Amino acid sequence: MNKKKRSVSRELIGAGICITSMFIVILLVSVLHKGGTHVQHPMHYRANKKLHVLKERVVPDMQEIERGFAERQIQYLDALFMVQNQAHGLLNWYHQEIVDWGKTHQYHDQYNKQTYQPDYEYSQAEGSPLDGADVVKSAHTINDYQTAIKLITTNFMHLQAMEADYADKTSWKHSHATDLQLIQYHHLSRRVIVISFIEQACRVYQDGKLVKAFLITSGRFNDPSPVGLWHISRRRWHTIFKSRVPVGSPNWYPDTPINYAMEYRTGGYYLHDSWWRAYYGPGTNFPHYDPYGEEFSGSGSHGCINLSLEDAAWLYANTAYGTTVVTY
Repeated sequence: MNKKKRSVSRELIGAGICITSMFIVILLVSVLHKGGTHVQHPMHYRANKKLHVLKERVVPDMQEIERGFAERQIQYLDALFMVQNQAHGLLNWYHQEIVDWGKTHQYHDQYNKQTYQPDYEYSQAEGSPLDGADVVKSAHTINDYQTAIKLITTNFMHLQAMEADYADKTSWKHSHATDLQLIQYHHLSRRVIVISFIEQACRVYQDGKLVKAFLITSGRFNDPSPVGLWHISRRRWHTIFKSRVPVGSPNWYPDTPINYAMEYRTGGYYLHDSWWRAYYGPGTNFPHYDPYGEEFSGSGSHGCINLSLEDAAWLYANTAYGTTVVTY
């Protein structure tokens, strides 16, 4: 009996010691937390220290990357705004030059007593992809605006060549300085067909040397022939041209036999014979008298470049697919 009592007493004393120890531990932890002291395992301490060092390295690196990205964005936007202003400014200057020159160099038609702007091939292209307006309007990137600037600059070169050719009194049968300037500007060689709208003349060059020259009739005032740099993409021999518009339309024409046709711009713009015409050369792109009749012969074409049958035959025989055509 006494042994049992002693055993129970020892168990109670042990339990009391355990409870007391647990209480002390809890109290110690509570005190440490209240005092701002945090007890860490050594491994946790080392890991946190490495994390702190890594954070000190990475955060500045990320900030530097963000600063660099922001600086590049600012530089890009500055360059974009600059090239955008250049494109719009050049386009406005180009359009203004067309208007100003046209006003001071008007063509007075003795046949119908009307006055025309002789650079209408340029003025009527305004707003179209050919003069760069559409390209500028749809541009979003630096490359887009640089492409537009290049196109407008090329058109400006053609316009200035036309203006200089207007003042040049050299015969249409001889080589013209403006022809050679455009050939050089476009870095052209081999066979090149050059069309001067202001002279209504065509000159063929071989490596910069004049080979052949003849008179033409180009697109009339409301249907100008396109200005630019082209290549013959289609050749037709003894074919029939059919009108794309219905009878009664101002641009309608009956089915027309054509002997020699060379398409220089996609969309039906050809160099071809026009056996129904008696006259070619200056003024024939405007209303004029023609003994073959005025309905289809008394004005310019619908945009094609008309030649006599003999000249068209020579041109067809002495050119090929890919032959360069410069119009100005």
